[in-house]
Amino acid sequence: MDKYVEFQHLIRNFNWHSPSWDLFIILFWVAAGVLYAFVSGKGRILAILVSVYMAKLLVIEAPFLHKIVNAKLNIVTVSLQHLATFGSLFVILFFFLSRYGFRTSAEGKTGSTLLFGLPFAVLQVGLLINVVMGFIPQPVQDTLHPLIRFLFTQPGVSFVWLVAPVAYLIVFGRFVSHRTEN
Repeated sequence: MDKYVEFQHLIRNFNWHSPSWDLFIILFWVAAGVLYAFVSGKGRILAILVSVYMAKLLVIEAPFLHKIVNAKLNIVTVSLQHLATFGSLFVILFFFLSRYGFRTSAEGKTGSTLLFGLPFAVLQVGLLINVVMGFIPQPVQDTLHPLIRFLFTQPGVSFVWLVAPVAYLIVFGRFVSHRTEN
């Protein structure tokens, strides 16, 4: 219950009236989640989710990719190399997965409702923000408002963001699937 009290305190102390990177991150999270829920179909939702997971895993487990990106872009900072590698892999994987991987299995199926899609989209955008923020240098992370650090960068929160979209999909995805898919 301590985390809930801390979260309430951080929300009360957040400056919602002054433009800052912190406010931009919160607004981006909400706006991108809502827009994403309206625009994307089930095939794209799955392609984006899988692309984020695969790109993050490849950044962690394939260090030679950082060397390739560094040779092309001449990025000195390791965390920015990771961020550039993640961004490049995410775009490539999303392109191929949405074009070939999930097109036949999920693209044509309906049943994805706004009640399911909006929270799922917000969770996916939160995961994406968490991954990107994890690749930002620590001194930059330290300048962010405590609410942003609480939501996206504190120790242990990456695990929550990695599990939340999949858990939501497992728990609530069955309610929006076609009855013939069972």
